[in-house]
Amino acid sequence: LQGARVWIPDHAEVWRVAEVTRGYREGDAVLYVRLEDGSVLTHPMEPRPPPLCNPDCLSGANDLVALSHLHEPAVLHS
Repeated sequence: LQGARVWIPDHAEVWRVAEVTRGYREGDAVLYVRLEDGSVLTHPMEPRPPPLCNPDCLSGANDLVALSHLHEPAVLHS
């Protein structure tokens, strides 16, 4: 999971892209991530882990069926 890109909820921007900076083990309470602006934070794993980002090649896809991961942030980003 280290290096994976995920969507983190944000009060101002609704969703922000972040990169996982540390490996995750089952039972960990938080996920360590770095936002695109370089800030580092922890994201709680409960009630569910953050949604994964789609690969860059699918960014802005016109057909949502083409997305690998279909969830709210992916739809809003596209």
